[in-house]
Amino acid sequence: MRIINGKVLLGNDFQQTDVEINNGLISNIDSLGNDDNCFDADGLYVIPGFIDTHIHGCVGVEFASSDEDFTPARQWLATEGVTSFSATVRAMMPENIIKAEKNILREMKREVNGASIEGINLEGPFVSFVKSGVMCPPDIECSKETVKSFADAGEGRLKIITIAPERENALEAIKTAVECGINASIGHTDATYEQTVSAIDSGATRATHLFNAMRPLSHRESGVLGAVLTDERVNCEMICDLVHLDAPVIKMAYKLKGADGITLVSDTGFMSGLGDGEFVVGGRKRTVKDGICRNDQGKIAGSCVSMLVGAKNLLKLGIPLNEVSVMASLNPAKALGISHKTGSIEVGKQADIIVCDSELNIKAVFVKGIRCK
Repeated sequence: MRIINGKVLLGNDFQQTDVEINNGLISNIDSLGNDDNCFDADGLYVIPGFIDTHIHGCVGVEFASSDEDFTPARQWLATEGVTSFSATVRAMMPENIIKAEKNILREMKREVNGASIEGINLEGPFVSFVKSGVMCPPDIECSKETVKSFADAGEGRLKIITIAPERENALEAIKTAVECGINASIGHTDATYEQTVSAIDSGATRATHLFNAMRPLSHRESGVLGAVLTDERVNCEMICDLVHLDAPVIKMAYKLKGADGITLVSDTGFMSGLGDGEFVVGGRKRTVKDGICRNDQGKIAGSCVSMLVGAKNLLKLGIPLNEVSVMASLNPAKALGISHKTGSIEVGKQADIIVCDSELNIKAVFVKGIRCK
């Protein structure tokens, strides 16, 4: 299989060339010409598939379930350019989180013509009760023992966990996560600047959906935002649906962190892809109107659009496609520890590929060399 005549993103630059695929891997990148099985990408761009590291579900599938079949979600995500993702579990009681982890591990083994599951992300349970957003974190102690139990249940697939630095024992929990090979992410937090720096010094390297569910920035106490926006050790998630963040804030974060310091995420729930309507999540009502999901109190309750919409918004804000790709593909791959096999277009890596026009309108998607759209 060959993708020919496309403008292929190689490193930071686009080059007019062909990509050859064999057994799900990129086997050659050169001017190869036609064969019997070609996709002609003349005038189009060839970029790595998106990797969503923070996604709770879509098209009626809930990743926090103990027994859900993820097949419809994986198929739909591939049509949106998402070739890999980390199934994300909201703040729940530890026993329910572990049940969700076990189901995710089972779903990883299922062969599906769609996006691959490359990890588990726990958004809690050790988040702030003040900045919990629409989640309902359990009133339990933050402990390194519980973090270790999550790591054990994840069997090496638990990649990210959100911890609020101000929680009692949070620094020990962060250190334990790092020791277990888990990326500790600062989020859903009312932490001060000093508390946040202590968390970063303890090994935290990420910020969960920047600005959202965080202590606001003040000119006399810059808080968590002052720390994560100015510390090069921290990579910041951003939901770029233009609902969670407005355009000037996105531009500001981009200027401060650069493409290397930002990871584009969707943070979608199972209502994504289903249109407007009323839904129930964890026994609680959610209403989607005009593409925005809210709870009964009117709070935003996650995103309703895929990473593709966020990536298109970044383009419209003037961020070049090669840098959007860093935020949507390479940085997520690094976070999940899979950059050796995906996240960029290189010989030997998986053929996880999007073919699109200059406005990111998708013409074809390949997951491990198999066309999904």
